[in-house]
Amino acid sequence: MLDRIHQSKIVEIMERRKDGRPVEFSLEFCKRSTGELVTYECAVLTSVHSAGSTINVLPAGESNPRKIRRCLITRINNLKVYF
Repeated sequence: MLDRIHQSKIVEIMERRKDGRPVEFSLEFCKRSTGELVTYECAVLTSVHSAGSTINVLPAGESNPRKIRRCLITRINNLKVYF
C-alpha cells in the first residue's frame, strides 16, 4: 500500500460522506506566516473556495472553520502529500 497521495486527490478524501454526514480526517499543513507545521487529528471539510485553491476545515472541538491553502497541506490521514 502506498503511503503517499497526489495533491489533486486530497479534496476527494475531504468530501467523503457517510449516511449524509461528513467523514472526519486528520490533516497536517504548514502555516504560511511562520512555517510551523500544524496538525488536526480530527477535522471535517466545510467548504472549498477559489477553484479549489483554499479550503475551510472545522477541527474537532472548535466552533469556527480554519481557512487553509491546499498547496500547504503536507499530510492527510497519515498519507504524505506530493505534487
